[in-house]
Amino acid sequence: MTDLPIDKSTVVEYRLETIIEQEGEREIFLYEGNGQMVQMGEWLYLRYEEAETKHKVTLKVSKAGKVTIIRRSEEGIATRMAFEAGEKGNALLPTPAGLLELETVTKRLLQNYHDQPFSGTIQLDYALESNQEVLGNYGMTLQFTT
Repeated sequence: MTDLPIDKSTVVEYRLETIIEQEGEREIFLYEGNGQMVQMGEWLYLRYEEAETKHKVTLKVSKAGKVTIIRRSEEGIATRMAFEAGEKGNALLPTPAGLLELETVTKRLLQNYHDQPFSGTIQLDYALESNQEVLGNYGMTLQFTT
């Protein structure tokens, strides 16, 4: 991973495509915009605001194949999902009844970075499970460039 300035954020353009497969239905969502990126230690942070929902999103990626996604609503309610290549992680999703804890099962996590300009692609395929029952399968492809 190329080093970015640690002491300041760098503006990036991003394109995020998500695929959701639940109960035989498939939905595809596309988000594009500008965000802020900074590298701190082994972690690369991308922060942006979803235009439609106004949710603030932080995507935290490590060279070692770990990803954390945090989505925070305007009310400050956060969704947090952790992924690790070939491993299970956890997801905390807010519901009206309180936080719902689910398990993430990372099926694929690929990272590809380029220099000048610094850019990259992160691909993540995962399932969400509750009590070993698959609730849905998800895919995410994030492309960014400085």
